[in-house]
Amino acid sequence: MSQPLVYFNSKLSHNGITSYKVFEGLDRHRHPHSLGNLLNQGTCNSDDINGLVGLFRTCLNNDERSHVVDEAIATLTYEQYQAFLSRTLLTRSLNPAQSRKTRSLCQKLEYYTAARKFRSKKSGEYSFKIAFLTLTAPECASPSQMLNAFNHFLDYLRRTANCVFVWKKELGESGQKLHFHLMVNNFIPYYIVNWKWKRLLINEGVEWPLNEQGKPTESHYRIELPRSKRKIAHYISKYMSKAYALPQEFGYISGHSKLLDTCVEIRVIENDIPLDELNRIMSSHKVIRSDFVSHICVDLLHVKHIAPKIGALFESQYVKFCETITLPQKFFEC
Repeated sequence: MSQPLVYFNSKLSHNGITSYKVFEGLDRHRHPHSLGNLLNQGTCNSDDINGLVGLFRTCLNNDERSHVVDEAIATLTYEQYQAFLSRTLLTRSLNPAQSRKTRSLCQKLEYYTAARKFRSKKSGEYSFKIAFLTLTAPECASPSQMLNAFNHFLDYLRRTANCVFVWKKELGESGQKLHFHLMVNNFIPYYIVNWKWKRLLINEGVEWPLNEQGKPTESHYRIELPRSKRKIAHYISKYMSKAYALPQEFGYISGHSKLLDTCVEIRVIENDIPLDELNRIMSSHKVIRSDFVSHICVDLLHVKHIAPKIGALFESQYVKFCETITLPQKFFEC
């Protein structure tokens, strides 16, 4: 048997250079008695899945549930077993990989969004890249009403406000009240956010409360404009990538614009990247190493003086992503 070919690939991204091993000619063999192969031997139709799901939901304790799961393993195929698990899962949660992906998407959105200048009568001229939105609802609003309104709000951001965004659902730590956090890269006036969110909730049947003066309350949204990259990193770690568990009927915990998926970083093999420039970058920046992956923590736009070829390659990627993510402004403040 020939030895597998091992070489390094490198990925140029918004947070540095990631080098990782690639194996060619190495097949992964699964044990004949592994769970996957055992599951694939079964035969079952959708009626059997529905029956097992219904039986699982009527179980009163974990012992009864484990018997149903054992029966599902013995009778369902692998794909059917995965469908069974997704339908019987009582909660959803962010695993560490999903949390890291959410954090990376937020960083990518901030990094590749072009800064734009705005002038306000109240606060003067300021630079805008991204904003954080927090959406809540009156106490009388049910989770289903809030979820439906939030889905329509995402459509509004995508189709009308020209926003690229990352979002996350959460339950409040004290009152267990559902609310939403969003990171958007286009300017939306606060009164537009208030008007649109309020209108969507009312359309779902929410009876809007009145304050002491008999006027509708206006405190169910918050907009924040971070002033530094350090503050952005703080909010990302606190709000957007924190692990949370939600009931399954609430749907996905986090999501993002599909435009971010089209911004795939450049990947080069080891012979196509100048090793002398790579060594100079490594000698002056932090390097995180493991057995199969190493990562250089560097902003590649700022190393053109010591690595002109790598810098030029990344700059072309930066310009392309910036044009993709930075959509035209819908609103302007004057």
